Amino acid sequence: MTRRYFTFFAGLLFLALISAPVAADGFEDVSFQLIPGFELPVGQRSAVFNEAAPYTVGGSAAFRGQYIFPGLPLLYLDGTVSYNLQPTQANLLSLLGAGVGTGLNLRVGNNMSFNAGAEAGMYLGMYPGLATAGNPYFGGRVAFSWDFSPSFTLAIGSGYKYYLGYDASSGAYTDLYQGVNATIGTIFKVNSGAERTKMKIENIEMDPVFPVFYSYYDLNALGKVTVRNEENSPVTDVKVYFNVPQYMDQPKLSATIPLLRRGEQEEVNLNALFLNNILQLTEPAKASAEIIVEYTYLGKRFTRKNPYTIRIHHRNAMTWDDDRKAASFVTPRDPTVLLFSKNVISILRDHDTSPINQNFRTAVGIFEALRLYGMNYAIDPDSSYIELSENAAAVDFLQFPSQSLTYRAGDCDDLSILYSALLESVNIETAFVTIPGHIFMAFSLGLSEDEAKKEFTDVEDFLFIEGGAWIPVEITLVTDGFIEAWETGARQWRNASSNELAGFYPVRGAWELYEQVSISGSALPLLFPETTAIIAGYESSMDIFVDREVTARADFYFGKLREDGENAKVRNHLGILYARYGMYDDAEKQFLVAADRDRNYTAPMVNLGNIYFLRGRYDDALSWYQRAGAKDPKNEIVVAGLARAHYELEQFDQARDEYRRLAEIAPETAEKYAYLGQTSENYARASAALNKGKTLWDAQEDIE
Repeated sequence: MTRRYFTFFAGLLFLALISAPVAADGFEDVSFQLIPGFELPVGQRSAVFNEAAPYTVGGSAAFRGQYIFPGLPLLYLDGTVSYNLQPTQANLLSLLGAGVGTGLNLRVGNNMSFNAGAEAGMYLGMYPGLATAGNPYFGGRVAFSWDFSPSFTLAIGSGYKYYLGYDASSGAYTDLYQGVNATIGTIFKVNSGAERTKMKIENIEMDPVFPVFYSYYDLNALGKVTVRNEENSPVTDVKVYFNVPQYMDQPKLSATIPLLRRGEQEEVNLNALFLNNILQLTEPAKASAEIIVEYTYLGKRFTRKNPYTIRIHHRNAMTWDDDRKAASFVTPRDPTVLLFSKNVISILRDHDTSPINQNFRTAVGIFEALRLYGMNYAIDPDSSYIELSENAAAVDFLQFPSQSLTYRAGDCDDLSILYSALLESVNIETAFVTIPGHIFMAFSLGLSEDEAKKEFTDVEDFLFIEGGAWIPVEITLVTDGFIEAWETGARQWRNASSNELAGFYPVRGAWELYEQVSISGSALPLLFPETTAIIAGYESSMDIFVDREVTARADFYFGKLREDGENAKVRNHLGILYARYGMYDDAEKQFLVAADRDRNYTAPMVNLGNIYFLRGRYDDALSWYQRAGAKDPKNEIVVAGLARAHYELEQFDQARDEYRRLAEIAPETAEKYAYLGQTSENYARASAALNKGKTLWDAQEDIE
């Protein structure tokens, strides 16, 4: 009977030990202990205290499996198989026991633990000459342990055991043996390998991925996670990685935590360095990802991995929580964009040598080319900026420039992106302009506010942002011509900015956060407009612009002449007005009249030199510069003109002499013509071929 009890109890012990780790999702909280001990009998049967008593000092060995509850780290459950060899005055008593116990596990410091608990079980007593008998035993114990590594711990302790005997004659249990012990042993952890789960990865929050911002996620979070340390000791050098194998070369290190104490947690932002193959997605998709945590625990390196599924939008998707995001779609290096813009530039370069600001002329030419190409404004009812811009979480569909050129249509954001990309591809800086429910664009003239006000007559429709001059363009009016699109954009800006409702976002500044991308590997075929049609459209817009710029101001000067009589200064200003807009014949007439009217007035002489220089008549230009220089030798515009004219006439020594004089008189002006000071004529010729410098007109004083 007693043997059956012992077998049954040992079976329960086995089931308890194997069920605990299954419930804990692993074996990190299970350990096995090998414990030799020194046994000291106590009580009336101890020969240590009573020479006539039967029991003397003995020894023991125990094998114990222990499970610490992860949710209740102070509580443990264990099972023990033990063997006691207890000498008596006559012979040896062997006690083979199997029991279960429970108690408290207290962590002390980083590497120590204190255990205190109780156990109960059954034993088999074997004594020579007597039948084997089995009865219950009870006990208690305390122990201290030191962790030397995740897999090895040294423990010392002491305990008390009380073994019951059974008196068949009386039918009652008696005191068989009781004693205390001192033990020293080793503890081995079952799972101390790489696939531990004691480092918890929790509270995963992941945003959907937008392919167009694939480089953005390298430095900016796409999600976050909480890392919690449930190891028995602090962990160090915690590294958190994120990986999407299908779209990443290797896991991206998102955070490094030098120290995470036991029970501590830290929230970590997750980053990713995606490959550009993610831009091949034309439909939403899901992808397998993993969060990886590496850490050092008691001198050993561990890795914890957590699988996760992320959602990825298609490549044209974007939300309007930050209007600067649209800059990622501005792709100036796209082959199709370059094909279009470079064609326009080559046509304008061969046709137009107007002195009007080059950025302005280029923007007009590209706009007219888009109009003739057949580009149209079309609202997408499923993806309207008016509605989606009001909802920061709504996903919009934006076209890349090459797509807009292929479709020949787009809504306000698509056309703004396209026009910006075309201008950026020829090095003209652009910006997005937003007003409630609408987006358009602006381009930079490459001039400061003061320079623009000197170079242009009417600046009412300009935007002056942080000292720079910009032209707003309502690109959705692409079929109505450049001037109408400009005036409408300026009017919209004024109305919105007066109520502080307008936004201005330079594309190049936005690229610092949202980098430009590209989806096409080679230029797409385009049915480019006829050269003659582009030239005609360009000239028509420029004529309207010049007429608007010149007429009102010219009327003012003619009015002054009618009211105040003939005046050389007024004629000179009128000539400058004509010259700045390429009306050289009209300008020459006015300068000649002014020079004839006042023979001592040097300004029209200088300006006549400029007119002939721009026409390539360098001898005539030099003659007029010299006449002006004879009367005003320190006039920086005169000296600059002399240096330039000598240079074009290949009189390089004279050109350098005049340039040195210019550097002394006006260093800032000299910097504008640096090629004149080059000692190498070949280098200077190359510099001059690229840029002869801006022509400076001599106005001397304003006329009001």
